[in-house]
Amino acid sequence: MKAVLLTGFEGTNSLQVADVPLPAFAADEVLIKVKAAGINYAEVEQIHGRYLTFGKELPFVMGFEVSGMVSDVGSDVKSVNIGDRVTTFALSGGFAEYATAKAHALIPIPGQLDYGEAITIPLQGMTAYTMLKYQVLPCKPGSILIQAAAGGVGIYLVQLAKAMGIKTVIALAGSDEKLQLATSLGADAAIDYTQPGWADKVKDATYDKGVDVVLQMLTGKVGEESFKLIAPGGRIVLFGAQNYHDTITTEQVRQLIWQNQTLAGFAFPALDPQKIQESIPELLELIAKTPLRLFAQHAYSLDQAAEAFELLQSRKTTGKVFFRLD
Repeated sequence: MKAVLLTGFEGTNSLQVADVPLPAFAADEVLIKVKAAGINYAEVEQIHGRYLTFGKELPFVMGFEVSGMVSDVGSDVKSVNIGDRVTTFALSGGFAEYATAKAHALIPIPGQLDYGEAITIPLQGMTAYTMLKYQVLPCKPGSILIQAAAGGVGIYLVQLAKAMGIKTVIALAGSDEKLQLATSLGADAAIDYTQPGWADKVKDATYDKGVDVVLQMLTGKVGEESFKLIAPGGRIVLFGAQNYHDTITTEQVRQLIWQNQTLAGFAFPALDPQKIQESIPELLELIAKTPLRLFAQHAYSLDQAAEAFELLQSRKTTGKVFFRLD
């Protein structure tokens, strides 16, 4: 089968498309005929050697998430049938024509979704939903600031935050097109963080009270300014691979202490498996009932791996970048 291998840590130069054997699967696993495979910022970090490779030795098949059709099942698998449409995290690497996965981790694809849309669920959708459920809603916030609101996770966050009852949703994005998208998804305010004075516009949207919760994916100057926008008693949640490279300053620690604020981190893969299992049907119900708009328009073939990664690194995308395998 054809697959995308990571051969080193020199960026896109380390991506190689090659023929590899079909992956073996255990008794409690399934083999999936991959129809779509998602590309994430974590994998961008991975090709530069800045993200965990989970003990894999180079070269290996890349790819965390897939959607497709069950092609075969292990001997102990009883609840899954050959031909089922599913999306999930791949054990063997998702950037390939076939991938393996644990049977218990499969997410059924709702009938109205195509494979490209479905690939947004395992990481982006579940990250957004569980972060709001476990890190945000317990704080009972009246307002929330969402960075990268037109990205894969951000698109879910804007819609879910409104659907889950947060009154004021403020979206940050970096172009007029992305601001219009955030507004169409339900954001109460959409602000261009590349323009001077953007932080003042956030304050205006909260009547100078500050934001109850900041979801921080971006770092650098945007991260520094966002930190200052937290309301007294508020919370900032760090998520995403970019935050690995920044440190909290003494001034920010002082702010946290003297304004009774909370600094939290969130990584979906580290979440308690029971919480993940409980959350899957809840998110699928929201997708069906709300309905949420899912965006997967940046489709590439495996042979276009370098182009796909370069596009994602450019930050000119809206929604999901993925490989389509027909």
